[in-house]
Amino acid sequence: MISLKGIYKSFNKVEAVKDVDLEVDEGDIVCIIGPSGSGKSTLLRCINGLEIADRGEIRIDGQLVDYKKEKHPEKISSRMGFVFQHFNLFPHKSVMENIIMAPIKVLGQDRETAEKHALELLERVGLSDKKDSYPSKLSGGQKQRVAIVRALAMDPEIMLFDEPTSALDPEMVGEVLSVMKELAREGITMIVVTHEMGFAREVASRVIFMDSGQIIEEGTPEEIFNNPREKRTRDFLSKVL
Repeated sequence: MISLKGIYKSFNKVEAVKDVDLEVDEGDIVCIIGPSGSGKSTLLRCINGLEIADRGEIRIDGQLVDYKKEKHPEKISSRMGFVFQHFNLFPHKSVMENIIMAPIKVLGQDRETAEKHALELLERVGLSDKKDSYPSKLSGGQKQRVAIVRALAMDPEIMLFDEPTSALDPEMVGEVLSVMKELAREGITMIVVTHEMGFAREVASRVIFMDSGQIIEEGTPEEIFNNPREKRTRDFLSKVL
């Protein structure tokens, strides 16, 4: 589904991602863990073109993607739902308007179809009664669930999550993780940058540990959490578990 070869990205001579290779198969749930500043979020943003990699190769479903030359990058990125750390909802638009805007503008759906699909998705996450509310009237957990629905409304093949619970109060984390667990059970391909080790242990098919812009170690949750090979992985886990 996703193939990365030699992805490199720097900002003002600071190397954020250093020649990363990664393969993600259909139905995989890949959790990327590691300390702050290790390049996790930058790698995720390179995958869907929010950041343009300085070098390296990105393939989606075997198709080579060059965001620098792509005339319609939104057509590629629309295949990937992206859920941000700080929700990124439009504050002046209702929940419904936030959700239907991209399906109408990018996918060319008519309003009735977009609204019907949005309402179905809102019902799935328990927020159908909030369709006319504005983001300022929602809790953090509700905002993030709306953000997930907004991504799902594009019928993406892949869901990318960038620390989706890190901006939430602790009591709101569970309601967002439960939605993500449900998506995982449905078999949607997911890459999740997270600090929630319990979620990674329970849900991931593969866990990747990054540090200093590189993948230090990857394996099953059992391998990474119970028997990590690398000293740097062991040191990190000893501080967060």
